[in-house]
Amino acid sequence: MEKNHNNEYKVCVTGGAGFIASWLVNKLLQKGYTVHATLRNLDDDSKVGVLKSLQGAEARLVLFKADIYFPEEYENAIKSCQYVFYVATPLFHTEGPDYKYKNTSEATVDAAKSIARFCERSETVKRLIYTASVVAASPLKDDGSGYKDLMDETCWSPFNISVPDITDFHKA
Repeated sequence: MEKNHNNEYKVCVTGGAGFIASWLVNKLLQKGYTVHATLRNLDDDSKVGVLKSLQGAEARLVLFKADIYFPEEYENAIKSCQYVFYVATPLFHTEGPDYKYKNTSEATVDAAKSIARFCERSETVKRLIYTASVVAASPLKDDGSGYKDLMDETCWSPFNISVPDITDFHKA
């Protein structure tokens, strides 16, 4: 991201109201970037209010509703952005007739794949930065038959696992 022309760049930050993401939104706004921030609930004044109170938000912050359990909601936030910071991660599993995932791991993996596809489809995104700390963990069951229902210390990825190329990732 070039320092001299920040006002020309749009950056998407998923999970914009989270602790790390809100600091990132703040820094990007301070540096003059236009920020597309996603939140699960645009009616949550406690979260929306914090973001709207940031310096530069009135002119350069655009909020989008997007939920990891409905990854298609991220596409509009990503359109026309040059950079995407994928910071969002679900803390609790949501169940119900409108939800297709068995657990948070399954939802997170599908959302990551969808967001990567939206970045590619946009034809404007130069870089996708995945910052969620769960990236260091492997929620797959030991026999590879699916995802664990809970993330804990047994989920950390062993060093001997091969990481696929990004092109393999979003073709899956």
